Amino acid sequence: MFGPKLVTLLLSAAALAVAAGPQLDIAAIEAAGPPPQPTIATNAHDQKVSYDATSASAAAAATQSAQAFDTQTGPADGSTSDGSKVKRAVCDPQWTGKGPVPSPDTASAFLAYGPFASSANAAPTPTGYNLAFKNLQAGNNALGYMGFTLLDTYDTDLCASKCNEIYGCSAFNIAFERSPSKDPSPKGGACDQPPTTTFIKCVFWGGPVTIANAVNSGQYRNEYQVVIAGSNGYVNKSSDIVPGYGPGNYLDGKVIVAPNDCNDATTYIGNQYWNDGKPFDTARCAAACSAQTEANPATPCRFFNTYIINKNNQAQGQYCAMYTQQWDSSYAVSNQVTYDGAIYQTSYSYSYTVSDYSYTCVKNAFSCPNPGSCYTYQQCSNSNNGNCLCGTDTANNPLCHQPDSCGSPSCNTNSDCQSGYACLNANNCCGTSVCVAATVCVNKNSKRYIFSKRQNDSEVKMTNYIPPADAQKRDADDECTTVSCPNSPSA
Repeated sequence: MFGPKLVTLLLSAAALAVAAGPQLDIAAIEAAGPPPQPTIATNAHDQKVSYDATSASAAAAATQSAQAFDTQTGPADGSTSDGSKVKRAVCDPQWTGKGPVPSPDTASAFLAYGPFASSANAAPTPTGYNLAFKNLQAGNNALGYMGFTLLDTYDTDLCASKCNEIYGCSAFNIAFERSPSKDPSPKGGACDQPPTTTFIKCVFWGGPVTIANAVNSGQYRNEYQVVIAGSNGYVNKSSDIVPGYGPGNYLDGKVIVAPNDCNDATTYIGNQYWNDGKPFDTARCAAACSAQTEANPATPCRFFNTYIINKNNQAQGQYCAMYTQQWDSSYAVSNQVTYDGAIYQTSYSYSYTVSDYSYTCVKNAFSCPNPGSCYTYQQCSNSNNGNCLCGTDTANNPLCHQPDSCGSPSCNTNSDCQSGYACLNANNCCGTSVCVAATVCVNKNSKRYIFSKRQNDSEVKMTNYIPPADAQKRDADDECTTVSCPNSPSA
């Protein structure tokens, strides 16, 4: 799945022992490219970015329905920003902030201004949130830009309450921002260094803010330097309530690396990946999981793990991995992949299980789900309950045998077996070549027939029966026909 480029996967020893199937399709993630960059308003009191969760979930469900029978794959779904730039005139008045302006009016004085640091360090952590960082001189570039609002005071509780009102808001960043009071002109112009106004800005994000993605230290607007101080970040610590699924299990930066099930079959169905700049949304992954079950009940999705993919610590998109059975947090491991010189990591990981989960893996018996049908005749005597399977011997001759023969001696050719036995090909329900009785069921090699006779006014079909004079001979061409049996047991 990784293509020709160099890939280094760093997992724990336990994970390497149990890993089965792809966990991160890094080639697809890289091919999808970075998420679209948001257009952030510069001369406004606030900016709102809406998220249509219903449409996003419907699109995820439609995609999964289309690929429900093509497991262990996942498309990369991206989009471009629909933001547009507004042409400004030089020296136009800009929005006025409510924060203090340090003196002298320079970027370095702004960064060194003590009251900014004091406000950040004294700010309380809002109820329902975790503190991600405190008093940085940079803002965030996280997943899913949701807009901002300007505040009159450095109020973390007010900022949190506004985030709570926005569907999809998972975190916020509050900071002091040095901003020009007029649109700066080029160097030497009338407004190349306009007076400063200080914004107290509350910025909303659809994914977690971290020290690692706090990379926005400001910018230049012509000759005027925008800088940031007293920057705090907070992440909502509650998990989404998803209809049809149990409570979310927060795994932090770890992801599920599932083993095979009790029958040594993979439980991994496939994935979807969204790098469209939308906020992290567990309901989106749940919609894909439910659509998988509805479209292909034979491979139902009972459990999913969804998380953020980061490239060199910068959020790229949301990954959704689906499974046929539940795996607890003991199967969650730290995941880091080096691909083509870039480091990919996971964060903000949650797992969910369907609310009506009752599945228990049962080890399959060595029996074939498709018994051989040799035309209209019952192929075994009543003492064997009439059960025979069709297969081939190691010489590729059709061979009827009983399903309880897997404990028989192993073999390579028919000559390895005793008289009256043949060597069943390894491509059978037993999964290995074994000697089976060639005289129990009708076989071309044995040239035996099935006859029917009357017994106590009921017809009994017999094998290896010495026929009376009125017995009906089986048609000479009525021989075993091969049917497909799996290489390994299945339910």
